[in-house]
Amino acid sequence: MTTTTAGAGLEPSRRTVGPATRPGLVLFMVCTAIFMLMLDATVVSAALADIRGDFDASIDGLQWVIDAYALPLAGLLLTLGSAGDRFGRKRVFLGGMAVFTVSSLALVLAGSILQLNVLRAVQGVGAAMLFATALPLLAVAYPQAHARAKAIGVYGAVMAGATVAGPVLGGALVTAFGWRSIFTINVPIGVLIFVLALLRMPETARHLDRRTDWLGSVLLSGGLLAGVLGLTRGNALGWTSGTIVSLGIASVLLLTLFMAWQFRTPHALFDVSMLRKPGFAGIAIIAVAHMATLMAASNYLAIFLINTMGFTPLQMGVRLVPVSIAALVAAPLGAVLAKRVPTAVSLPLTMGLVVLGMWLLGNVESTDAWTHFVPGMIIGGIGLGAITTVNQAAALTFASDANAGMASATFGTLRQVGMAVGVAGLGAIFSHSARAEAGRGLDLLAAHNVTVTPELRTQFLDGVAAGAGTDLAGAVPPEFASVTPLLTETAHTASIEGLNALFTLGTVFGLAATLVAAAAFAAGKLRATRR
Repeated sequence: MTTTTAGAGLEPSRRTVGPATRPGLVLFMVCTAIFMLMLDATVVSAALADIRGDFDASIDGLQWVIDAYALPLAGLLLTLGSAGDRFGRKRVFLGGMAVFTVSSLALVLAGSILQLNVLRAVQGVGAAMLFATALPLLAVAYPQAHARAKAIGVYGAVMAGATVAGPVLGGALVTAFGWRSIFTINVPIGVLIFVLALLRMPETARHLDRRTDWLGSVLLSGGLLAGVLGLTRGNALGWTSGTIVSLGIASVLLLTLFMAWQFRTPHALFDVSMLRKPGFAGIAIIAVAHMATLMAASNYLAIFLINTMGFTPLQMGVRLVPVSIAALVAAPLGAVLAKRVPTAVSLPLTMGLVVLGMWLLGNVESTDAWTHFVPGMIIGGIGLGAITTVNQAAALTFASDANAGMASATFGTLRQVGMAVGVAGLGAIFSHSARAEAGRGLDLLAAHNVTVTPELRTQFLDGVAAGAGTDLAGAVPPEFASVTPLLTETAHTASIEGLNALFTLGTVFGLAATLVAAAAFAAGKLRATRR
């Protein structure tokens, strides 16, 4: 067992993670925690349809079920990564497991969409505490490069597996026990890992010279919140309304102030020196883009399979198995790729697979079966699995062990920014396109002397925009039974239109991000060569 030597800002620690401790046990605890928090980022996709029905939630409410969890991850990861470096990563890990487990229990008892979303934000805080300490704990537990690479490969495979297994496991739980069960399952696992970590996880050295940058945390969180809120409310309030414009300006201003503050404060959340390192910009762009495209789109694909194609949550989850298998196979291969192929090549290449997958998922026709999505899921899943591992390995190349928390949290933050912005942005285009197509369909019915009251029109358009799909037929009042088939057909067409618009936007954004990242890698290499 190793001990640290007291020095500038270091407190001696009697129980420090090192080669003589049980690194396999640390890997098990960390990977179990990561599996839980990543699973909860995607498992809700199988429950969104039931949540919408139970709480009569709008598309905004459903988006916040996802974004309320992702935003604390994005806004607090840097703060909590530095807190782990300063106060000890075991302490932060235990606190995160406690918050995550208790909030999961509270989610089981939520009685409204508002309560659900508030509790999801609390759960996201706990997840941020776990995520911020996970990779740094592994970095210290596996100091040798070869052993660390293997551990990161396992870690990346667990992340990829949990991310894409969410719909499958969630579908099984929702079908068998209802949507609340997706949170119930966290409680016994969380208690087990908390007790095990309390008793057996060694503490890392504490760097007491670190200070928490609370102002930076407020500026970052506020900027992200304003931006995502503007994206989710843009359709309802109008994209040129004073509220949406103000939110956009506030977001840009707060994020600009955050970056300016990071250059000035001696205790920055973000190590600005990383900006000058070759490859950082390219890795950052890919970290945001792969989450903002295929990962964010998978939530709306799950809703489409349930509400428009008529599958149960379990049947939906089974039909998403191709992307799960592809990602699981590709994740360990990504570790090999990270060792043998330069990041400047491997990341644009794997992101290109994600973009190709997005493109293949689109162009849905009304007569297509669910098998239309299989090629896109396989190719996109391969890209996702490989990117997850390569990104995690790249994160640790930008800092020493003392700064591992900050470096890991930086790329984790970017991933969650991508997820939050992607869910909001893709949801906005889905809602807008589906509503517009449904409106045209209702106008066509009116032209054929089919009477649709203003109340029914509003209810129908809101339901289609929220992803209710052909399930709307069951909510049509009895007096409109004669036009139910026509309304069902209209909802089906509108949902397909929304989904195609979503995949088109994701493909264009992903392609642009891939090209910009490749250019950033090339520019970084050129600067390094000149030096």
